[in-house]
Amino acid sequence: MRTNKRPVRRPSAVGEVRRRQIIDAAVTVLARDGLSRTSLSRVAEEAGLSSPGLITYHFADKDDVLVQLTEDLLATCAAAIEEALRDAPDAMSELLAYIDAFVRFQDQHRDGVRALWRLASSWKAPGRTDAFDARALAGPVEEILRRGVDSGEFRELNPAWVAQSVQCSVEGFHELFCADPRIDTDAFVRELQELYRRAVEVEKGGAPRGRASRGRATEERTQRP
Repeated sequence: MRTNKRPVRRPSAVGEVRRRQIIDAAVTVLARDGLSRTSLSRVAEEAGLSSPGLITYHFADKDDVLVQLTEDLLATCAAAIEEALRDAPDAMSELLAYIDAFVRFQDQHRDGVRALWRLASSWKAPGRTDAFDARALAGPVEEILRRGVDSGEFRELNPAWVAQSVQCSVEGFHELFCADPRIDTDAFVRELQELYRRAVEVEKGGAPRGRASRGRATEERTQRP
């Protein structure tokens, strides 16, 4: 069976620059015009290329461009979060750093975030039932919450549920900057950090209820006469 897709080429240094140019142009067009109006012709025009054929030299088709676009943006965000968490001394510091890094990534990549939201609402990647897998972004916060509970630093809570809440809250920054491009990002970060600091911290005067404390409580009960 014949196929119109071209074989994948190993990109050269010059090819990598051109691919980056194409992906950046696709982000701009997608964020500005929406998925239905994001054609290879428009992307080529935005990138300053003379023909869409210069795109299909590097990518098989439009879907191939969009897949690479999503992978690049998600990898950049995940790397920013990982870097922010690297030197955090405890679970609370990690949680606050996660919120800060995720919001600031969105602020610094507004067109990219708009593009991802457009794809999430109306596009399925080849071989998938959705546009992309964002678990690499959600996973760290659930692990942070789980460690905080187990160590007794956080109150007793359901890490998966609270992680979902944190994720929805930080992603909500997208709607806010779309509605008000001049939004105070620093104030938004501080507000979310304070909200979740209070939500997960152990109440003053209350005993931590992490795994270690639960183990001690069980041991004390078994030693009673």
